Amino acid sequence: MNITIGFKLILALSLVLTGCTALIERQSPDILTEQTPQSEEPNDDNAIGELMRYHGFLLEKKVFQLAWEYNYAKNHFKDSLDAGERLKYILLISMPNTAHTDIQAALTLLNDWHEEISLSPSLASFRKLLIALLTEQQTARASMRNLLYKLKSTEEQARTLQKRIDAIKSMERNPIRRITP
Repeated sequence: MNITIGFKLILALSLVLTGCTALIERQSPDILTEQTPQSEEPNDDNAIGELMRYHGFLLEKKVFQLAWEYNYAKNHFKDSLDAGERLKYILLISMPNTAHTDIQAALTLLNDWHEEISLSPSLASFRKLLIALLTEQQTARASMRNLLYKLKSTEEQARTLQKRIDAIKSMERNPIRRITP
């Protein structure tokens, strides 16, 4: 008799727990829907997400596909009054190591933002982040060019000094040359 009571108790407990689980699973979507604000923020997150997907899309493309994308973006996005399209064009021209990289043009587009183009708070922050990163990249490139120039100058000085050292060594080895004017 004790075994059947225990069995019935375990069965009843498992049914209650299963019912609670089903009830929780059914309520979850309603709670998530109620917690999601119906403001501009989801669209804002979608805009940032779309820009990140576009950037990922660009990273996967081959050279000729990027050239086609660049021509399309230049014709359709460059002068657009839509913030997302304009930022897509800026992301495209700010990609490093491509034929269409133009950091100065990207910075100009970001700094001279049209007042007609409204930005959500997160897109405005993204714009500021791009300005900071591209400015730093431009400064790093200028420093790299300066250091490269200094390196070439130093290499030229080293070659000149090596030639002088070799000439002195040659004169020491050949005493006859030293005497002859």
